[in-house]
Amino acid sequence: MGKKSVGFLIIAILVGILAGNVVGAVLNVIFENLGLQDNVVQKVLVDPLVQYEFHPVQLNLIVMTFTLGFSLNFNVLSLVGIGLAWHYVKYS
Repeated sequence: MGKKSVGFLIIAILVGILAGNVVGAVLNVIFENLGLQDNVVQKVLVDPLVQYEFHPVQLNLIVMTFTLGFSLNFNVLSLVGIGLAWHYVKYS
């Protein structure tokens, strides 16, 4: 078993966060379709624990304009994704 690089660990953790957010979004849609808004499970699993937002910044290059900005939402399922990614990297 060879050593894994730090870059592989970072990519695995980012994929874990993304997978956790996708599962959270799917659960949010399911809860809304079932009429179960504002229940305890949704508040614990789906609602963001920490929310970072970087407001859009425009970069004008005369010929074209780029708008850059993003937001990060961490919920319990994101933390589960981080744990699963760590486990995958450690034991694969």
